[in-house]
Amino acid sequence: ARRIGTKEEDSFFNGDGDGKPVGIFHTTGGAQVGVTTASTSAITADEIIDLYYSLKEPYRRNAVWAMNDLTVAVIRKLKLPGTGEYLWTPGFGVAPDAILGRPLRTSENIPTLAANKPVIAFGDIKAGYKIADRRGFEFKILDQLYAANGAIGFRGTSRMDGRGVLAADAIKVLKTKA
Repeated sequence: ARRIGTKEEDSFFNGDGDGKPVGIFHTTGGAQVGVTTASTSAITADEIIDLYYSLKEPYRRNAVWAMNDLTVAVIRKLKLPGTGEYLWTPGFGVAPDAILGRPLRTSENIPTLAANKPVIAFGDIKAGYKIADRRGFEFKILDQLYAANGAIGFRGTSRMDGRGVLAADAIKVLKTKA
């Protein structure tokens, strides 16, 4: 179940529409670029703020941040000029992690910080991306097929799809410089 979930999540973020969904980060049919970084390998606090405000206000109310853990680490290391204090400190169990007041979600399927890559999504995912589960998960026990070996086989199938970014303004991405 975890492997299936991981594959589906990867398709919903990175799918190219060829035998899989069009993902949020796909260049055609995916989210619009809200900010392109000035660097190929770094993100500034100003760029995070610019991404926040690139999303129209009605979508910011339900928006979430989505990024890879390595990108989160880069953002956590941003410091205030002069004082050296960290700009952002997560909830540490007291409150959920949030950036600029909006929840943070992480996924290993989101690209890591590298040149010309979309590395952060910010938006109202529910308004902007639809996942259709057509018939649920079918699970079959294949006990007769493997009976000669004293084994039992299992086969699972599902039919689902993700439909690109439906509301073009609902999700924005931060992309690194080429």
